[in-house]
Amino acid sequence: MLILKKINNNVALACSDAGDEVVVFGKGVGFPSMPYELEDASVIEKTFVSDGGNSPDALTTVSDEVLRAASDITDLAKANLGCQMAAKLPFVMADHIQFAVDRTREGIEISNPLANEVARVYQREHELGVQGLAIIQEYTGILLPEVEASSLALHMVSSELGTSTPPRNMDELLQTAAILEGIVEVVERQVGFELDRTCYAYVRFITHTRYLIRRFKKDKPMASANLSLFQQAARDFPETYKLALAINQYLERTRNWSCSDEEMLYLMMHLNQLQPREPQPE
Repeated sequence: MLILKKINNNVALACSDAGDEVVVFGKGVGFPSMPYELEDASVIEKTFVSDGGNSPDALTTVSDEVLRAASDITDLAKANLGCQMAAKLPFVMADHIQFAVDRTREGIEISNPLANEVARVYQREHELGVQGLAIIQEYTGILLPEVEASSLALHMVSSELGTSTPPRNMDELLQTAAILEGIVEVVERQVGFELDRTCYAYVRFITHTRYLIRRFKKDKPMASANLSLFQQAARDFPETYKLALAINQYLERTRNWSCSDEEMLYLMMHLNQLQPREPQPE
């Protein structure tokens, strides 16, 4: 393997035998003069696929312990979320974790005004974020505040290439989470029960609604190509139509957005699959 550029003593940019640009982690890989041919591949502990951007440069200020933690959390997300993740996730995660660890060591309070909304809307990712806090403590000895589980969850959400185009920045993602939480509250108020946020139907509903919100933000509503099908569905499933209508009214009232018939139809399709949360044993 050809080692191209030092990031720190234990991290370097390299070219794999297949010709791909990768970031390698291993004791002393960044110490020799660059470039050089690494003959003993056994020293490599981790290999990250580079996204071709500036992500590896963020690792110059990241400790080895934080990089290991970020790598393990990324692997945890990939194993449990069942979708393709952005190549830059371990680098972005490491940069964020290092910042959070430094602030915690300095006694600076970390806040996330939408932590509760994130935990409710993105329950799977938030649960993985909680596990991520334990991983970070194991490697660094620092227990980050619970609010950081939501921040880790948001990084996972933004990297889920299989479900949504990553947002331009974290503010956009937080705003989307707030809108989603409002929509979920509308649905739960209408149906009279709490949705099961762990079921596949809920995940699909949230995924579809994220696409819907993104289209509104880009001012690219879905054209109404299935007007007759929508009208038939509204007659056949009046209760589901009322749910979709309530969501549309919420979006009109809070965002001045209005769903097309096509978008209403797709909302109804996903809403029809939602089930109440199973009661927890006492």
